[in-house]
Amino acid sequence: MSNQESVVIIGGGFGGVYAAKHLLRAGLSVTLVSDRNYFTFMPLLHEVATGNLVTHDIVFEYESFFKHKNFHFVSGKVTALNTTERTVMVQDAAIPYTYVILATGAVTNHYDISGIEHAFELKSIADAIALKQAIISRVQSLKHSVAINVIGAGPTGIELVLEIDQLLKQLQKNDASISFTLRLLNASETILRPYPKKVQSYAAAVLNACDIPLEGNVCVAEITPTSVLTNAGKVYDSDITILAAGVVPNVSYVPAELLDKDNHVAVNEYLQSRDQHVFALGDIVAINGKSVPKLAQIATDQANIVAQNIAALVNGASMNAYSMKLKGMLISLGKGKAAGVIGSVVVTGFIAWFIWRTVYLFKTPGLVNKLRVAFSWTLNLWAKRNTAEQ
Repeated sequence: MSNQESVVIIGGGFGGVYAAKHLLRAGLSVTLVSDRNYFTFMPLLHEVATGNLVTHDIVFEYESFFKHKNFHFVSGKVTALNTTERTVMVQDAAIPYTYVILATGAVTNHYDISGIEHAFELKSIADAIALKQAIISRVQSLKHSVAINVIGAGPTGIELVLEIDQLLKQLQKNDASISFTLRLLNASETILRPYPKKVQSYAAAVLNACDIPLEGNVCVAEITPTSVLTNAGKVYDSDITILAAGVVPNVSYVPAELLDKDNHVAVNEYLQSRDQHVFALGDIVAINGKSVPKLAQIATDQANIVAQNIAALVNGASMNAYSMKLKGMLISLGKGKAAGVIGSVVVTGFIAWFIWRTVYLFKTPGLVNKLRVAFSWTLNLWAKRNTAEQ
């Protein structure tokens, strides 16, 4: 690249996209590296997997909202970060940088479960499509039945299990011969651990109203194509098993000297790593030894600080320290229901659902993309879910 002060961003999620936006506004040259040429709105993957949205509602090409002469996109998987030569290796090619931002997010924690290859995950559009296809093809087969187990009663697990319940009930209305069992398995008795007890209780009540069993203190030892086996020796029949139990940092390309004992990138209050030319943000960081909530709002806030600090270094100014300010947490609990906390106020029901949708709509990057999602959501207030396998 011709610009001497060039910034390479590894990862095209919330953190990477927002960092690029702020850096471009500061007049810096940005190269975004991702193994896909599009941004995926991850918090809405469960709606694609259950037919409430379709793929193009939450997938946006980077070129559609980065129309800037200083923006460059490189498609490929980063294999190594060379801090000595200040290069990012993408396959066999080296991309030089003045500063680099690590924003690769997290991957599913497999917890050493045997037979994990038989489980579905929900980390990409491909995952969402595969899960939707598996559910629909199973209940529309000759057996007309399916047993589904969702492992993990955190936000992803609960949002997903309730959306699956609504999808299956719609299919059942169309064909009375369809039957299903849907179960939520959790390693402890507590669901939605980061949320206040009032939110946990409300979510548990919604699960109960939907007749979705919640099995607590269940540690999964093995998954087979037809069952889930626990450490206690209990066996659950399972045609479709979904692992939504937790995540670990995606740092396979990061030099060991930049990582802490828990495999997070160790950063200071400026989100700067032990190498002064390497910044990191989002799910992969531990700030002065403490990890941060793995939320989109955290990644976007940190992206702003990282961009400010890199611009400050380029201009010989002082950096700004990052201070976490959690605005709130919201979780969707099916159509017309949600729960969460905004500041110190707990909200539940329809008003929480409306706020949840409003927040995510405004977080969607690009005006055209916002309008597309808003249209689909408005249409879905009256229309049935899309039950085509694709």
